[in-house]
Amino acid sequence: MTTRIAALTQQILPEIIRIRRHLHQHPELSWQEKETTALIRDWLADHKIEFRSAENMYATLALIPGKQTSPIVGLRADIDALPIQEATEVPHRSQNAGVMHACGHDGHTATLLGATWVLAQLREELPGTAACVFQPAEENGGGGRELLASGFLNDLDIKAFFALHTWPYIPLGTIGVRYGGMMSAIDDFKIIVHGKSGHAAHPLTAVDPVWISAQIINAVQGLVTRERHGADPCVITVATIHGGIADNVIPAQVEMAGTIRTIQAETRTRMVRRFIELVQSVAQTFGATAEVAIEHGYPPLLNTGHLVELIAQTGTELLGADKVIELHEPSMGGEDFAYYLQKYSGAMFRLGVGPRPSLHSDKFDFDDNALAIGINMMATVAMKFLQSSS
Repeated sequence: MTTRIAALTQQILPEIIRIRRHLHQHPELSWQEKETTALIRDWLADHKIEFRSAENMYATLALIPGKQTSPIVGLRADIDALPIQEATEVPHRSQNAGVMHACGHDGHTATLLGATWVLAQLREELPGTAACVFQPAEENGGGGRELLASGFLNDLDIKAFFALHTWPYIPLGTIGVRYGGMMSAIDDFKIIVHGKSGHAAHPLTAVDPVWISAQIINAVQGLVTRERHGADPCVITVATIHGGIADNVIPAQVEMAGTIRTIQAETRTRMVRRFIELVQSVAQTFGATAEVAIEHGYPPLLNTGHLVELIAQTGTELLGADKVIELHEPSMGGEDFAYYLQKYSGAMFRLGVGPRPSLHSDKFDFDDNALAIGINMMATVAMKFLQSSS
């Protein structure tokens, strides 16, 4: 079966490369993926693959029932781009000013179209159904959360979900796997430190929120270095600070914003609570007050162990054991595939495209040489899961 999947992958590959480059040329931001979705649906229709269109969002579900309709395995790709002006010189660079595929979602979409087609050619031998989800708004808007909350998949008894993500930090020709926590939870914060304005030459008559904010920035790093286990990842970053309009005036307030990243649920709860307590207590110590607002974002992405093992075994079979890299540290970035893994068993793996510029760089472009590996992996993992579950 793996030989047939590999042959079918090579058969569809030239078309998938063209699609990937077209998607790269025509990127669309989160919740605006109209033309991307039209391309996906037209392509599925042209290849006689059944699909459903979501209401009120640009989501598409391709369904490939096999010789039996259950079990069902889910495959997911994100389709949106980023608000970045592309600086590459490739012929297929973005034609949409200020928007580019800097995170590989063009490659994810093209890969899943290829895997969908391969599985459709094998439907007579497919021991179940493949449900392939093309999801909007991963980058900015929690499209995964909204799609699941909409009930779009509720009538399907999906037993497991799989996804891949481009990874320029491991070599082309490899995949990366990680057991357990793969990506972090996101909790963004905004702080307003309220002091008392006054003349910069007479700080005794004021309560200086600029200086107090500096104490807060230093203090919260103590949470990372002193209030967590060394093997329990956590990042706290103050990313913006704004205050004051003149060099001789102590302002009345300073605003800061940033993010807290954690992997473990208990650590997430404790760090957010202690962060609020510490910010407010430092401000109070120096005669100020602090408002702290927390915006809870994506949960941590927690892979299911035996499904990571399935991916690793498949990668070893298709690529060789030396091409399957176990990632020993999680990424502290966020990923809304985490919402799927709160509801379903499943796993994400990394698709190596390195060396390349980093994700979210204006110089990043997906490597088309990775498409065949991605298609082959996704189709084979889906087939193997159905075979083992039927």
